[in-house]
Amino acid sequence: MIERGILGAVAVCIAATAGLWLLAMPDEPVRALQDGLGAAALATIIAGAAVRRSSE
Repeated sequence: MIERGILGAVAVCIAATAGLWLLAMPDEPVRALQDGLGAAALATIIAGAAVRRSSE
């Protein structure tokens, strides 16, 4: 169960970074990477909260 949350967070990070970089900021890969890492952190927090609630 936890592995799925982690894999989901990684997938969100990759998709957000690639989408942001290719569609919105093709000339700014470093900024897109920073924004993608922020999305990954947020997804990890949300996935962690969801796992905690389902285990209670």
